[in-house]
Amino acid sequence: MGARAAEVALKALAGGLFVLAFVAIAQIVVPKRFAGVFSAAPSVALGTLLVTVMFSGAAEVARSVRGMAVGAVALTIYCVVAVALLRRWGVWRGSAAALGAWVVTAALGYLLVLS
Repeated sequence: MGARAAEVALKALAGGLFVLAFVAIAQIVVPKRFAGVFSAAPSVALGTLLVTVMFSGAAEVARSVRGMAVGAVALTIYCVVAVALLRRWGVWRGSAAALGAWVVTAALGYLLVLS
């Protein structure tokens, strides 16, 4: 249990440090609306993957990266469907349809890529 706690603590620390580094990069990038792209998910993912490779090895990192890729595709599908349907169907039905698209995409990705 101690190794697992250390792994979680190191992932949090590494993620935080990468967020700070990416925020510094984002301050240089123009236009400023790209700042969030550089300071959120990529920095946390890099920190997590570095710690995972230390504790679990490259095979576990490869599985994690495939999972992140499937999640990114599913989120992209959710956003595309949500943008298309929110104005047409309203908030509740449009969001529900987008969530359904996310579930289908994530499930198919899991079955095709991760299983």
